[in-house]
Amino acid sequence: MNLEDALNQHTIDKKWVYQGLIARASKDLDLLNAVIEKAFTGNDKERKRGCWILHHVSDAVPDVFKIHSRRMVAQLKIAETNAEERFVLRYFSKYYLPKDEEIEGFLLDYCFEKMMTPSKIQAPRIYSMSIAYRMVKRYPELAKELEQSILVIMEDCNAGLKSRGRRVQADLRALGLI
Repeated sequence: MNLEDALNQHTIDKKWVYQGLIARASKDLDLLNAVIEKAFTGNDKERKRGCWILHHVSDAVPDVFKIHSRRMVAQLKIAETNAEERFVLRYFSKYYLPKDEEIEGFLLDYCFEKMMTPSKIQAPRIYSMSIAYRMVKRYPELAKELEQSILVIMEDCNAGLKSRGRRVQADLRALGLI
């Protein structure tokens, strides 16, 4: 089955359909590039399902996405689905954080804005808080700003975001940053 058929013809119950694609894309850079292309430029189904595949590939072999970090950050500016944003933010919250000043600046600004914007979809806010915390470990002078943002967020947010906020605050205290 080709990639386009797999992304467009199967239901969202996709584990059995996509497990072969995930395994192949984890080893075949051409296939991985094709999935990235569909996930970032395809139709709605291709974007959502492609990001689902990328999510699982990133868990298996996170390093293959390092060369795509600039494109992934740029995708945040033009994402058409929540899946794209969720994939990119999840990846940077768990795995590789670019060390390019321009990318870091954009990503940090994006994450602070995302954290502070109330939304029904909490995962991007939670991932953004994790990315901001990882950036604070690189740039400790940002710790107070992150702490203040967390205090504002925790006044009116769901349990998941509150929990992440408390953990980040505890980690900042343990590191002596606040």
